[in-house]
Amino acid sequence: MNQIFATAFQGLFLYLVLALLVAVLLGVLRSPRFKGWRGERAVQNTIRRQLNPLVYVDLHNVTLPTRDGSTQIDHLIFSPYGLFVLETKNYQGWIFGSERQAQWTQQIFKKRSRFQNPLRQNYKHTKAVQELLGVAPEQVHSVIAFVGECEFKTEMPPNVTRGDGFVSFIQSFTQQVWGPEQMQDLLDKLEEVRLQPGRATNKQHVAHVKELQAAKSQAKPKSRPTPEPVAQPVRPPPPDAVDILLEPVTSAAAEVAVLAEAPSAAPVAVKLANEVRECPQCTWPLRKLVMQRGPLAGQGIWRCTNTAACSFVREDSSQS
Repeated sequence: MNQIFATAFQGLFLYLVLALLVAVLLGVLRSPRFKGWRGERAVQNTIRRQLNPLVYVDLHNVTLPTRDGSTQIDHLIFSPYGLFVLETKNYQGWIFGSERQAQWTQQIFKKRSRFQNPLRQNYKHTKAVQELLGVAPEQVHSVIAFVGECEFKTEMPPNVTRGDGFVSFIQSFTQQVWGPEQMQDLLDKLEEVRLQPGRATNKQHVAHVKELQAAKSQAKPKSRPTPEPVAQPVRPPPPDAVDILLEPVTSAAAEVAVLAEAPSAAPVAVKLANEVRECPQCTWPLRKLVMQRGPLAGQGIWRCTNTAACSFVREDSSQS
């Protein structure tokens, strides 16, 4: 019996270990870092297959120093027709965005998420290349390469491509801007200024990005809604001036005559007399009314005339 329990326990332990390994593997495969790496590898393989290596020289995962830290470029392609700076995005679903929007939208079924406009993100990369290599802006071209099962739902600029469309965009440039010697000088200069590839450089760059994000979040604190002003209580006028401010009180006979002429416009209650009593809550005068509708029809009540700030109502005890 003990041997049976031991065997069952070993099988259960093995099952739990395999389940844990599968969960960890799925978490890694679904992580943004792995998706980004897989997208970059897909673009790199496409470059090696479809662009002539005798004409186009490609570099990958290039980290360059900047004035405020560093910036990391997915792909750099040198050619006689210019320098191409590629930013890779591995996304699925529908993509919405325009050239001037700060953020673009990804939609998968009913789930929407926002991400930084890759054109603005790649602008910093192109400016760093221009400053470090000393080349003209018209000789450096920004290219965005979306990979994965995604579809553009808004019109995109020509340099925003999907799949291997970036290859056709790069090959559309046919005017030579520098010769082989100048191109080699630029490659040598880039190798001098770029940060040494490796885990230490990547770790330092990630820390720099986190610092920038933290500084940006502190620079834009969440605005708190302005509290609404508290309404000031209505102060009643002195009792002797109330009759001047309120509607004139009519006699009961006049009220009945008005109701007989226009019954459809009859109010809920009819003022009976010009009796004036003081409200125990706000010291405004009370008015005696007779209810004409509802379960209290025919019942007399006393109601405060300061209806804007006081809701005092009391039954007429003289009728009981």
